[in-house]
Amino acid sequence: MLHTSRCDPIQVSQWKRQLLDGASELFTRGKKTKDKEEGQAKEAELFQQIGRLQMELEWLKKNLSCSDARELRKLVDHDHPELTISRQCALLGLPRSTLYDRPTPVRESTLRIMARIDALYLEDPCSGSRRMVDYLARDGIPISRDRVRNLMRRMGLRAIYQKPRTTVPGDPSVRFLCLVDLRQVMSVDQAWATDITYIPLRKGFLYLVAIMDLHSRHVLSWKLSISLDTEFCLEALEMALGGGRRPEIFHSDQGCQFTSADFIARLQAEGIQNSWSGRKRRYDNILVERLWRTLKYVAAGFSVKPSRGLPTGIQRWLGR
Repeated sequence: MLHTSRCDPIQVSQWKRQLLDGASELFTRGKKTKDKEEGQAKEAELFQQIGRLQMELEWLKKNLSCSDARELRKLVDHDHPELTISRQCALLGLPRSTLYDRPTPVRESTLRIMARIDALYLEDPCSGSRRMVDYLARDGIPISRDRVRNLMRRMGLRAIYQKPRTTVPGDPSVRFLCLVDLRQVMSVDQAWATDITYIPLRKGFLYLVAIMDLHSRHVLSWKLSISLDTEFCLEALEMALGGGRRPEIFHSDQGCQFTSADFIARLQAEGIQNSWSGRKRRYDNILVERLWRTLKYVAAGFSVKPSRGLPTGIQRWLGR
């Protein structure tokens, strides 16, 4: 047959090889076309989802700038052409019940209590929820501390307490151990202690340093300053030493005023041992800290308009 049709054997071998290589496509050509169409449909769906997510992301960036429920409710667009209300609530993290909730008005009795709390706070800004409960009880208003705390939080009222950091560590060339144990202080002038606190004014602060005898708890000297420098601490030390008394130990924290070379040299000139508080020794200066609490929260009173006679009030309580 090959001789009759005059076909080249090599050509026949190539046809045979091509047939064997492409025989599988004869039965899968329609399936491939179907798979291609399905892939194109999925690709189009994915592009559509990407476009929708991009639109939602842009909407979030534009509107989501707060986390308060009242503000989040304002961000919900009830007339948005593409985003449903449910989807907007999900994106904002806002429950739908919160969206449709309408807050009930505050009762008249609660408003009267809030007005009284506000008036009492103006008289004594140092009072917290515990003391406010006592004040209201004196006025014949029985109320729990939890409710007072919630009302004060709603009104933005907080008791005044010590905030500024008055202990700034120095970088002394030498360091001293803590030599004070309140249980071992048995006599007058065995140990003195000092500390700095602040007195808030309408504009800025006054800083107060005091020196106390740890046995008698008597305030030996005190000094006011408008700045946290070493000079007014040295002046208070000179006033305490000016009475002719000398302690065996002088205790302080490691603030830069008390670790300065001038302050250390003055104590060493009098033969007084230095004692510094260290970490985890919060009770070493507890007597002076209690003095600050009594002075600021009870004596000074911290009226809304600090009086010009504030140093006079401090002098009356400290006795000098």
